Amino acid sequence: MDTCECINTSESHLGPISEVRFQPRTTIFATSSPDKTVKLWDSNNPRTELLDLVGHKGVVKSLDFHPNETLLCSSDSFDVIEVWDLVKCIRLKNFMAGGQKIRFQPVFGKFLAIANGNAITVLDIQTWMVQNRFQGHSKEIRSMCWDAQGQKIASVTEDCARVWSIAVRGQYLHEYKANGKRFQSIIFHPRYPNVLVIGAFQDIELWIPETEQVYLIPSHTKATVTGLAACVQNQFIASCSSDHTVKIWK
Repeated sequence: MDTCECINTSESHLGPISEVRFQPRTTIFATSSPDKTVKLWDSNNPRTELLDLVGHKGVVKSLDFHPNETLLCSSDSFDVIEVWDLVKCIRLKNFMAGGQKIRFQPVFGKFLAIANGNAITVLDIQTWMVQNRFQGHSKEIRSMCWDAQGQKIASVTEDCARVWSIAVRGQYLHEYKANGKRFQSIIFHPRYPNVLVIGAFQDIELWIPETEQVYLIPSHTKATVTGLAACVQNQFIASCSSDHTVKIWK
């Protein structure tokens, strides 16, 4: 960023914003809201919305851009996923599949991962048929992410973290128990691809699944690390928590 200036939009959603995602390699970003809409914006000219995608009947919970094509998927509280063509500005398809969180496979964009309840469903976006399904969590999935190569998925519930491979049907590769630490968020480390970063109560944990090593980083005193994000370019990690703070780690 050239400056740290905050630019506000003159238009907005009618409700709180539930998620924001940037379109890869562009200045375009999308926002979702309980007002049942998805809006697109240009960060170079954010005062006016580019598109207002209307069609959801329920609260829009999650959204994601395809890494290579001009597609966007969004999911709502009625378990409906909408597929949007951003060039033609039309809805291509909608179907029932759940989706507390939805994420396209990085790099290739061949699959869409859908976290719903205690399971993850992986769809082939050419056919929209189920390619794989990961079950076994005993509680609701709080966070889910792909690795940078698009071959593995990591997920956390309050009581454990797991790593899955799209090449292995249904069975997790690694598991790490929370032991009362209340996991909330997970990402792959931007510098070390074999390391998972987990947000828990007060701490960030670095977990190496292959060796089962864990390193504890005290991070947010008397608060839960509710979200994590990684920047591949500068290899920074951002954490946000219930204490209303965001911290940057390197």
